[in-house]
Amino acid sequence: MVCTMAFLRALLSTARMIRHSPPLSAGLPADDAVLLDAPDERLSPALVAAALGDYEPAAKLLATTRDAADWENRDRYLGRLVAFARSRDGWLVDWLAAAPRDPDALLVKAELSVRRAWES
Repeated sequence: MVCTMAFLRALLSTARMIRHSPPLSAGLPADDAVLLDAPDERLSPALVAAALGDYEPAAKLLATTRDAADWENRDRYLGRLVAFARSRDGWLVDWLAAAPRDPDALLVKAELSVRRAWES
């Protein structure tokens, strides 16, 4: 019984604290106003262009890493592009419409599908 009362007290105080504290997102900018931190000089222009709806820099970046067999950077770039596409995928939709058989566009689409499926 003592253990139950301690748990109940903790539960009630947590609910009271949540009710009387400001929301965590208060004062944060909107998601669309936030730009990803991209320290890499090759990835940064691709992400900025994707934010503006242009897929070509991302296409060139992934094609370059594929042609050069730069698999480590390709994997890292793919992860960042997919993370961006999870919230704003218009550039990817345009890329797939313009080049439906592009292996890099299909790779981004496949990885995005895997991550979305993993979340559900």
